Amino acid sequence: MRTRVQLAQFAQRILSLGVLLVASDIAQAQIIPDGSLNTTVIPNGDRFTILNGTSAGNNLFHSFQQFSVPTGGAATFDLVNTPNISTIFSRVTGGSLSQIDGLIETRNSNQPVSLFLLNPNGILFGPNARVNLSGSFVATTAESVIFADGMKWQTNPTAAPPLLTISVPVGLQLGADTGNIQLNGTPADNFRFRPAQIFAADAVSLVGNEINFDNATLSVPDGRVQLWALRNAEVGLENRDGWQLTTASPSAEWGLITLRQSSYLDTTPELATARSGLNGGAIDIRGRGLTLQEGSSIATGTSSLGQGENITIRTTEFVELLGVSSELQYPTPGLYTSASGESAIAGNIIVETERLRIANGGWIQSTVSVNFDPVTSEPMTTRNSRTGDITVRASDVELVGHNPFAANFFRPSAITTLLTSGTNNVSGTISIDAQRVRLQNGGRISTNVLGFGAPGLPALITTGIAGDISIRATESVEISGRTVANLASTVISSIQRFAEGRGGNIAIETGRLSIFNGGAVSSVLVGSGAAGNIRIRATEVALSDPILDNFSRTLNGITIAVSEGAKGEGGSINLVAERLRVFNGGQIISSTAGEANAGSLNLWVNNLEVQGSSQLLVNGEQRTFPSSISASSTTNFDAGSIRIFSDTVRVRDGAVISVSNLATGDAGNLTLNAREVFLDNQASLQAEVNGGSRGNIRIRGADAVVLRRGSQITTNAGEDSTGGNIEIDSASVVAVRSENSDIVANAVRGSGGNIEIVTQSLLGLQNRDRLTDESDITASSQFGLSGTVQINTLDVDPSSGLVALPSNVSDPTQQIAVGCGEAQGSRFVATGRGGVPENPMQQVSYDRPWQDLRNVSSHQPARRVQTSQAIPSPFVEATGWTRNAKGQPELIAQERILATRSPNDCRGTSINSR
Repeated sequence: MRTRVQLAQFAQRILSLGVLLVASDIAQAQIIPDGSLNTTVIPNGDRFTILNGTSAGNNLFHSFQQFSVPTGGAATFDLVNTPNISTIFSRVTGGSLSQIDGLIETRNSNQPVSLFLLNPNGILFGPNARVNLSGSFVATTAESVIFADGMKWQTNPTAAPPLLTISVPVGLQLGADTGNIQLNGTPADNFRFRPAQIFAADAVSLVGNEINFDNATLSVPDGRVQLWALRNAEVGLENRDGWQLTTASPSAEWGLITLRQSSYLDTTPELATARSGLNGGAIDIRGRGLTLQEGSSIATGTSSLGQGENITIRTTEFVELLGVSSELQYPTPGLYTSASGESAIAGNIIVETERLRIANGGWIQSTVSVNFDPVTSEPMTTRNSRTGDITVRASDVELVGHNPFAANFFRPSAITTLLTSGTNNVSGTISIDAQRVRLQNGGRISTNVLGFGAPGLPALITTGIAGDISIRATESVEISGRTVANLASTVISSIQRFAEGRGGNIAIETGRLSIFNGGAVSSVLVGSGAAGNIRIRATEVALSDPILDNFSRTLNGITIAVSEGAKGEGGSINLVAERLRVFNGGQIISSTAGEANAGSLNLWVNNLEVQGSSQLLVNGEQRTFPSSISASSTTNFDAGSIRIFSDTVRVRDGAVISVSNLATGDAGNLTLNAREVFLDNQASLQAEVNGGSRGNIRIRGADAVVLRRGSQITTNAGEDSTGGNIEIDSASVVAVRSENSDIVANAVRGSGGNIEIVTQSLLGLQNRDRLTDESDITASSQFGLSGTVQINTLDVDPSSGLVALPSNVSDPTQQIAVGCGEAQGSRFVATGRGGVPENPMQQVSYDRPWQDLRNVSSHQPARRVQTSQAIPSPFVEATGWTRNAKGQPELIAQERILATRSPNDCRGTSINSR
């Protein structure tokens, strides 16, 4: 069975045969004038001298029936008879395409000269195609050139004899059946090993229905390149530092641009050539879609003191950077800008499309890299230089997988800026605006500072600033999956080993952020300096199912890490969301294992849920990792703090929110400002120190703090450290006595921490001097002094409900009428507070009083009174309040019913003391 490599080599040979057959056709090509203009062609073997033509001002017009340059031949436009020409317009009126496999040049001009080549049937450039012009080169399948005075110079042979003009061209007219432009080169598995088709010109524009590169390397050193694929349209032209395409009519039907079989387009200056420059040339691509596949790339670079030009890609439907299809191809193909040397600035990369897809190790990258002296091969100084910015605007952005043939190296599909050498260099920013962004199976967006070192050799230290990353996706950002080598999909900024500097900040703003199955958002300090910050704003954030990263050996998620051996300062994480779910082992971590303080975690979340755990294989053993929000240190440097501002915080099923320092540095503090805190099924809030201090837990402004089924709020202090304090301010603190949920501030040799609880209701928890099988509150030390436990229960003030009784006690004998007897049907009605408590220690209920609102007088016989009517009660001051049966508040006061009773009245009424 044939291997992939054998199949690829076989396919390459077939393609080579096809290219050779095309080359044999080109060898028979000819340059023949069509007689419509004064064009003269003098052949000399495979070399053709083109003279005369028809001039109009600085414009020169040529017309050909055929225009093809054979392999190794040349077409020379000799301006000896027309020396004052600045622009040559050449058209092909016959029915055949132009096949160019030799040199096109100008001679004997006294100023820069540009050349337009029009053939609506198509143009094919072979492996030996060359252009050497002092001006611009426009090769197009347009059917006419439009001039400023309204004249059109057409390629239609049946049209009336052309009217020539001294006016400047302002556009190209492409018809509905316009042809394609094809570049075929020398077959090679890697474009670095293929001779280039060099188009030496200030600017090169290829304009046709479709543009295809097959095994082709087009080099335009320090010259601008435009590839526009369209038909049935008018294209605008301007002469700005050479001819360039500007606009297209709204009716344009855009076409495809494809680079296959390790094709390469490059405008980087070549210092060893006569046409070398400093800046590199801009690359402008427009069409319906752009595809780079099978190891193909587009690049531009600049050198010392240069200002690099941009790569700009605008397509109506898609851009696909499909990476490699063979292990022999360039391992990370794609779009590149670069800077090397001193004070060089790389060009920017701008991609505007409906859908961007990067796969199989494809890259969009801007770098500052080392350059080597062409004579001594020694590395040249690279300092004060800058990468370009990378900007992507699309509806969908997708980065998937990695180079499947790079077994020993991590070659992800990536958007990245990178500093790889020199001092005091700066990375540009990465900005992505989309509706949906997806990174999967190793896809990566990164800004990095990277140095080099090898055993026995001096390290090459790189210093600089990594760029910022900004991702704005109106709908969603999804980061998931890993490579077969367990390398995660990630958005990352880092200062790597043998590097010094400041990491870039990461900002993500989206509707829904999902990070799972190994996905990560990370800021990492491995060398020296400061890690960048992470800022996330979303409606919903979900993290789950991490992996153990092969590089850092830590769990991934949303993390800021200072690695072992690193020096400097960690960054912080700030997250704002309506809902945050951390489950199945998901992680939000700020950590330090180096000589640097860890950063803080600040979460503003309406609903926060941390739940469960995951099982991971570590060194051949299954280990359980709880879902966690943590700030930690394993060194003498401080851990960060955690601050959570939330409506509800729910921690369940073994999940943890923690601050810790397992060495001698200080731990951070854990502060929750939440309306409700609910811990269930062995969940915990933890703070731990081993030799340092702090590690306090504070819960503020809560309506309820609930602990269920073995959950804990705990501060632990090892060695001689003092236990952290626990402060809880909540309307109620609740646990089930038998479920063994605890609030603990313990120490070993140091003093136990203090616990202060301010609440209106403490249920199910009891203060004890040691832990039991029930729900406890304890602040103990194994060998040192125990801490204090202070519980302030804010019960209702009894005095607020009492009524001041009169100091002059009424004569009880005057309160009930004398003479009432059983035979008279007498009864006694007591109106008052509405009942008595069940026991003397119980407080009288104030919200459900008994009130008899009946008019008692209607149930008794007429009374004989000494006056004609009862004396009304005077107004008195209210002394308290209560609620009636409808829950409405009512004022209450001491009150007497004043009436003159007859001695024979058998009905009595008590003093109403309400």
